[in-house]
Amino acid sequence: MYRLTNLTRVAAVCALVVFAGCESKRDLLGPTVPAGGDIFKSYVAIGNSITAGYQSGGINDSTQRQSYARLLAGQMGTQYHYASLFGRGCTPPIANGLTGALFGVGSTPTTCDLRAATSVTDILNNVAVPGARVLDPTSPSAPASNALTTFILGGKTQVQRALQAEPTFATIWIGNNDVLVAGLSGILVPTPALGQNGIISTQAQFQTSYDLMISQLTSGAPAIKGVLIGVAQVANLPSMSSGALIAATPAAQTGISLAAGVPVTVLPNCTGSASLIDVPQILVAIRKYVATGGTAADGHPPVISCSPGAIPGTPVGDIFVLDATEQATLSGVINGYNTYIKGKADAIGFAYYDPNILFAARRANGEIPPFPNLTSATATFGALISLDGVHPSGTAHRLVANELIGVINAKYGTSLAPAP
Repeated sequence: MYRLTNLTRVAAVCALVVFAGCESKRDLLGPTVPAGGDIFKSYVAIGNSITAGYQSGGINDSTQRQSYARLLAGQMGTQYHYASLFGRGCTPPIANGLTGALFGVGSTPTTCDLRAATSVTDILNNVAVPGARVLDPTSPSAPASNALTTFILGGKTQVQRALQAEPTFATIWIGNNDVLVAGLSGILVPTPALGQNGIISTQAQFQTSYDLMISQLTSGAPAIKGVLIGVAQVANLPSMSSGALIAATPAAQTGISLAAGVPVTVLPNCTGSASLIDVPQILVAIRKYVATGGTAADGHPPVISCSPGAIPGTPVGDIFVLDATEQATLSGVINGYNTYIKGKADAIGFAYYDPNILFAARRANGEIPPFPNLTSATATFGALISLDGVHPSGTAHRLVANELIGVINAKYGTSLAPAP
């Protein structure tokens, strides 16, 4: 059975989280009276892994401090509390893109260093949880819940924790996980035989969950202002590479073979193909196939095909491949989500920010590379995307923060300065 590698890697980590409660770190970035004005008296950030500060397949205090949410709070001149992950993290981020070594001595995919109970507060300003989907901000026990859900939220929902801060301003970035795994796996519809759930939410389901989140937030904080952020297009990620580019670039083929540890055949059906290949995931699956002599249930033969049927009886050319039709379908779903989010923002008087304009432009100019640098230990996916090929780097968080500042100033007539 082919299964996409778990992007958050937190579902089965250290059981100690259950007993941790919600220990959080107070990070006071400004005076009691916010420098940006009373609208920013209490800022909260609702979201998933990006907002939480997840990078390179893991999260710790260092990556949490690079979140765009923290940068925004700093420019607002308001306080910022977050559930700090002490030491190596939970799970530690990837430190070396070539070897897969994790940050910190002795770190493994199950390492979970929690914060000592030295600075506990009932108030959080960043309530985002890695892995959260659109239904999660109103449900503490949803299917996407994981160990960090308990650590960060302490048994409450994101909205409940946000309301405890008596918020006057909010940013909400949720919905990416409803389409992310489907896009990276190339399997858009539920396919139990491949262990894939497909696109998580229909348009109606997405709107119902989002409506409930907004309703609960605005009912608890009727005067709140803020920004709703659109869902990111999976096709803009550097982990998704053009099959045509791979077929036409000997260096890319050589790099894939070297990274896989065996010769990898790129089939002729990739020549001129519009399909996108999830190179990192297919490499992981090829290594499993080789290491087990082809017996790994989630292994993949050392073959890259841009369409199915090349190896009868297998999903080669389907798993980890997003063809032109699937790209159009996925993009249409995300555009539907974002049209709704923008309409919701207009309806409640919030600003709206579309992150896809930024990331599409950076992919077009080469800052997000069209093919990963498989020889780099620290910049496999360029300067803007961290070593997991999915989550923004600290540099990208700063770009997002400054674009949000521009949107906020335009909507509310404020004069927040860009993060330096």
